[in-house]
Amino acid sequence: MFKKITACCLIALTLSTFKLENIYAAERIVLKSLQSNVWHQNIYLIANRLSWINYENFTVQIGDRGEYFYNFPNWHHGKYEPALYREDINGDTFEDVIVILNNNEAVPGKPFRDIHILNQYHDSYRRYEEAALESIESTISRDIKLKQHGGKVTVLAGKNKYNLDISKFNYAKPHDPYADIRSVEYTIENNKLSADISVYVLRDESDFGGLIGYIGIDYSWDGKMYKPKTLVFNPTIPPAPL
Repeated sequence: MFKKITACCLIALTLSTFKLENIYAAERIVLKSLQSNVWHQNIYLIANRLSWINYENFTVQIGDRGEYFYNFPNWHHGKYEPALYREDINGDTFEDVIVILNNNEAVPGKPFRDIHILNQYHDSYRRYEEAALESIESTISRDIKLKQHGGKVTVLAGKNKYNLDISKFNYAKPHDPYADIRSVEYTIENNKLSADISVYVLRDESDFGGLIGYIGIDYSWDGKMYKPKTLVFNPTIPPAPL
């Protein structure tokens, strides 16, 4: 009798779990929206909610009547708040749509932030198409070089060169400076697309890197993709001596 009851409970639990998962899998929600004074310019970021930290199968809807749907089945988002912008970031006077998602499933060596850009193009319907952005991995590989000489670190960011005294940070045996791909953060301000990458050194007293600064990247549109225009290194302020 006990075995039968246990088996029934397990079946009931399995069925309830299956139903709950399917409820989430079938739930279509609006994750973010941008409202306008004109109904056909409202923007909606829509996705399937698989769980409270798992969103997939995205759609960007332009307008309230659903004339324009742009489907992106391969986009993924995690538990943090997504960002949605409507700004002219390529300088053509047409407002573009920018989506920033949190990819909590990113493998090592990949950023936690995914950015997607829909450029509005010139036709009578003012439709959109997804635009390319140079990967942060390519930018770091080509434009960012970090070298250590004793207690000094030389940072080459694009055409700019910086020398930093890392001995002031009081890290135990700091070594092997690196730009952390996973830390990249994208922002949109004053119709400009920018990114920040954290720069760390390894240290003996912790498994976590010691922060020494940030590299800021400003992007521009070259007609085919968004590429870095300027790179600037901003060192963090070392703690005051005790």
